[in-house]
Amino acid sequence: MFAISPVKFYNPSFGIFFNNIKDDEGNLKYRGDTRICRDDLYFPEVVDFLDKKYKNVPKVNVIMHACSNGEEVYSFLGVLVSRLAQKASKFLPVSARDFDAEHLKLAKKGVYQITKTEYVIANSCMNGDFYAYFDYLPQKIVKDPLLKYTNTVKANDMLKALVNFKQSDILEDSKRTDFKNTILFARNFWPYLSNAEQHELARTLSKNMDHSSTLIVGDFDKEEANIGALLKMYGFEETDVENVFEKPKINNYKRIIKNI
Repeated sequence: MFAISPVKFYNPSFGIFFNNIKDDEGNLKYRGDTRICRDDLYFPEVVDFLDKKYKNVPKVNVIMHACSNGEEVYSFLGVLVSRLAQKASKFLPVSARDFDAEHLKLAKKGVYQITKTEYVIANSCMNGDFYAYFDYLPQKIVKDPLLKYTNTVKANDMLKALVNFKQSDILEDSKRTDFKNTILFARNFWPYLSNAEQHELARTLSKNMDHSSTLIVGDFDKEEANIGALLKMYGFEETDVENVFEKPKINNYKRIIKNI
């Protein structure tokens, strides 16, 4: 689909993974930027919301599209298990998907550089038990003039067993997915879609999702592509948890879609 010319690096000042994918002319097609416990979503609050919403549901599906190198997937899993313990089992395993094969290779390895600040945030989100989910790797420390250092960690085998990685495109996946009792992470990629593709995806999700579904997006989506307004146009409402959307129990999707 794309002529891939990746530029990958870690920024030790922030512990963020960057992967810029360009076309043959050097134009940016999309980025795979991510980090552990990315700060546009407070994972403990999200997990508590999901725990309450699906309290009486025996099995809940979790799909994480545009999973990049897996940092956000493992972040969610660490917070989910640390907060819910045995109750987390009904959300597992998580299905993580990306259409970039290189991203998936990195995700399956699960090796990351994190700063001290990033560790403190992640450790807090995981109830002070970060190293129950990540192994410390005694590799060479990367010096940083601002934050002093980054450490290398690896998602441990227990955490890796809770996720299945798959290469796929959300534009096609969403057409054939049953989203009943499903949580869909579709975060921080909407601005890379054309306007027509944004409407196509929002329309498909609106048709295939109901109140039992949960849609989670990112700040980048809302700030750069006004996705919050687009989702509202297609019958979604943002919950009390920032960037978490759902369909109302009784919605007027047919009336809305008729006017689009």
